[in-house]
Amino acid sequence: MKKRFTPHSASRSRPTSPRGASPSGKPHFQIPKSWRTVVGFHAIRELLNVRPKAIELAWFKEGFESSAELKEIHAHVVAKKAKVEVKAAGFLDKFTTTHQGAIFFASAQPELDWQALETAENATMMLLDGLEDPHNLGAILRTSWLMGVNGILIPEDRAAGLSATVHKVACGGVEHVPVEAHTSFANPIEDLKKKGFWVFGLSHEGKQSLFEMKIPEKVVWCIGSEDKGLRSTTERICDELIRIPQVNAAASYNASVAAGIALTETLRSRRP
Repeated sequence: MKKRFTPHSASRSRPTSPRGASPSGKPHFQIPKSWRTVVGFHAIRELLNVRPKAIELAWFKEGFESSAELKEIHAHVVAKKAKVEVKAAGFLDKFTTTHQGAIFFASAQPELDWQALETAENATMMLLDGLEDPHNLGAILRTSWLMGVNGILIPEDRAAGLSATVHKVACGGVEHVPVEAHTSFANPIEDLKKKGFWVFGLSHEGKQSLFEMKIPEKVVWCIGSEDKGLRSTTERICDELIRIPQVNAAASYNASVAAGIALTETLRSRRP
């Protein structure tokens, strides 16, 4: 079952509640589930460039005028006629520690075009099987953007979602790569196979090396969680398990590094 991804649908973190003070010391502010929390200069600039109409609210810390970057961003968002509020620096700090003096809230995000996947000559999808580290998800989104990935599938529960940290690490990648959350991967993978995709799971148990295989024109790369790798249910829907060569069999690649290697090899194989 497919569910339209919301920033908190696959994340353990929840938004704070209405304005005021709370016993925990966190600022009260109710964020609609459809809003994304965007922080980081690169992520905010890409949001402004790609989908400025999606910006619902922008917070700037008091004294932002002393920062050239924040002044530039403030002028840009004001020109886009988005709602802007200036807050005490402590307010922003309590809301999220990853900001750089500005927090943006956006309502819209890229949506996966399933019809285009059927007619595309070349296409690449990622399936992230329960990554919990937002830095890994952010790094994979950034690489996926630069490598032309069409979309990313993630579990609906027990996985990192599009948090503020993910936006900051992705440096704008969230604005370009659609992310869909699913309760089960069986149906979307079956649909992708019908559209001509081959599904490969990255695993040290794979018999074929990534550097020796012929990568199909349409491919889904499946990346397992940081501690346990691919679940057995995910391995069963893969056409084959593929290993990335390494000199130490006792260690393993970081999830975002493994994704980067597979995507780089995919892009290289398609170049003339």
